[in-house]
Amino acid sequence: MALTDAASITGPPPALGSSARRATFVLPTDAKAVGEARRRVQECLSSWGVDQDGCDTAVLVVSELFTNSVIHTASRLITCNLSAAPDQLLVQVADDGSCQSAPMPQTAGVHDEEGRGLMLVKTVSRRWGVSPVEDGDGQAVWAALPAQLRA
Repeated sequence: MALTDAASITGPPPALGSSARRATFVLPTDAKAVGEARRRVQECLSSWGVDQDGCDTAVLVVSELFTNSVIHTASRLITCNLSAAPDQLLVQVADDGSCQSAPMPQTAGVHDEEGRGLMLVKTVSRRWGVSPVEDGDGQAVWAALPAQLRA
């Protein structure tokens, strides 16, 4: 997997087209949801034939974004949308409208235990950003990731 330095974008994620595979799941906002989200992403993407690097990257991104929602919002529910095209994955994690500010990458010190999640998302993504949810008051953090779907 090639690492990039993707820029954050305020606005909608890229459109993958009508032929992209799609899945959505909603989980309660608690620490157990992070592990459940990782499991669901792995199962879904594996069933679609996404290569192992793509699965691993998506699982990492979802883990970081779910963790941020659990820690930094007062949301009751977190929604995850997955989309897959032949050479790209799109991951979106949305809160239910109880966060006051857009997420921003932090600079973590050597001994800090937190503050690296969005830097990881930025590093493994082609692009990432924040957009308002379509039908509510929340916001979605999304990441466009490289991946290959097996035929």
